[in-house]
Amino acid sequence: MRENVVWIAPGATQFSCLCECCLDGRGAQGASFLDAVRLATVRGTIKPGSEVAFARCSNGHELTVYRVVRPPNLARQDARPLQIA
Repeated sequence: MRENVVWIAPGATQFSCLCECCLDGRGAQGASFLDAVRLATVRGTIKPGSEVAFARCSNGHELTVYRVVRPPNLARQDARPLQIA
């Protein structure tokens, strides 16, 4: 079974991702891509000071969520997280 790893931005406190184990299984079962994505979607939160968190998809697969460490030379001038309008 594939390891589910998700990388999030340094300032993120929420995440939304896809369970790769579910996507692999749905493809093998012949499900449509749209149905597979709906069933594989995982959402969660991570505390601001945490570097790692764990989540489970609706089928019970574990996902490991890591916070990306931003190199010092790429420090952001604006502390707000990126937002898509």
